[in-house]
Amino acid sequence: MDKFPPLETRDLPKPPHWSKALGVGVVVMGLAIGTGELILWPHLIAKHGLGLLWLALLGISAQYFINQEVARHSAATGEGFFTTSARVIKWSPVFWFFAALLLYIWPGWASAIGAALAELFGFGTHLGWSWTVLGLVLLLTFSGKIAYNILEKTLKVIVPTFFALLVVISFFNLSWAQLAEGVKGVFSFGFIPEGVDINVLLGAVVFAGAGGMLNLCTSLWYRDKQVGMGEYIGRVVNPITGREESVAATGFTFEMTEENLKRWRGWMKYIRIDQGLIFLLLGFITLFLLSVNAHAVLTPLGIVPEGWDVAVAQANIFGQQWGVFGYKLFLVMASLMLFSVMWTVIDALTRMISDILYTNSRVGPLASKLKWFKGISLSKIYYTAIILIVAIGAILLPAKQPLTWLVISAVLGGMTMAIYTPFLIYINNTKLPKALRPSWFTNLAMVLISIFFIYFAVMVIGAKFF
Repeated sequence: MDKFPPLETRDLPKPPHWSKALGVGVVVMGLAIGTGELILWPHLIAKHGLGLLWLALLGISAQYFINQEVARHSAATGEGFFTTSARVIKWSPVFWFFAALLLYIWPGWASAIGAALAELFGFGTHLGWSWTVLGLVLLLTFSGKIAYNILEKTLKVIVPTFFALLVVISFFNLSWAQLAEGVKGVFSFGFIPEGVDINVLLGAVVFAGAGGMLNLCTSLWYRDKQVGMGEYIGRVVNPITGREESVAATGFTFEMTEENLKRWRGWMKYIRIDQGLIFLLLGFITLFLLSVNAHAVLTPLGIVPEGWDVAVAQANIFGQQWGVFGYKLFLVMASLMLFSVMWTVIDALTRMISDILYTNSRVGPLASKLKWFKGISLSKIYYTAIILIVAIGAILLPAKQPLTWLVISAVLGGMTMAIYTPFLIYINNTKLPKALRPSWFTNLAMVLISIFFIYFAVMVIGAKFF
């Protein structure tokens, strides 16, 4: 007995037209473009060459399937991943709570954007700019009525702007021969150069997309976007500018009628377009172009920069080629990328810990231990938590070397992926009605993905302790 109430039965809402599917995919791409794409992959490519790009394709394709399977259960029940996990494994919310904090409390991205902005404007310190952009996250978060809506709307401006700048830079900087060499690297399956740091490599594969536990937050973003049965749950509403909504602690189910199953197929089409078109396709094009650009400008000079130096070093080289225009253009693009990931990581961390505290203080075996939160709404937990997380990040900012933080976070993220990918296979094939379960092809892909991350986790542990 999982000590959670059974799912209440309601009709599955009608899905919107697929053209309105773009949303969460933009948010997840906002995560992807500022982590592995800007820092880890250019670092690896500058050091070891374009032959590693096949792993980038593997990593981002794997996360397409993971995001789809996380979204599947959320659309079918309205519950976030962490509630479903608690139904199966009693103490799992405790693990996920502390894993999320350990993975994402480090302010590496704020430090990176601070460095880029100090270079861009030519005044102030990277710490000063980092504190400024952290404050901007709070300002933007509190300016909207619905927490998710303001995040999505802002990223729908930032991500296309960044992508347009990247295309312009690539047009001026890359030759057809360099692009062809990059394409060759995409199909160099099995190539791993001698001497590559396995931790950095795993980090890059994990961050070829969102990575780590950030993929699990997809369930919470789709729920707040009211996808599928998420329409009945309620959303995180700004307690200052909006009227709070009643949020259900647990989810819903629907009868397997012909009409409901037709609607279900519509919702899954919606999710596949969102994740496939925006996250997978545009995400990989972004990763590819950034990596080839880094190889084109850094490798001939023998430069292998660390951390945010990847962006600054490239900006300086573009400046030598194109003057102030190239220098400023690259730094503007890098700043947009980094801001998108910084804000989205902060939102994801806040959303994950808020959901765990809210749900488990009301139902389940941990309710008595979290009773202090029972009288607090999800919205108040979220908005209080985001203030605390930003404040902790500001305190930790003097710690340097974002690459170090990214690698630590990515390796730990890879460990969590080795845990939750098999779990996703289990819950979607045993806890959902047969008509809603993944196809044999999706299950095969998820099994291979699980083996991949378990293998790398074992390799990392072996390299560290044996």
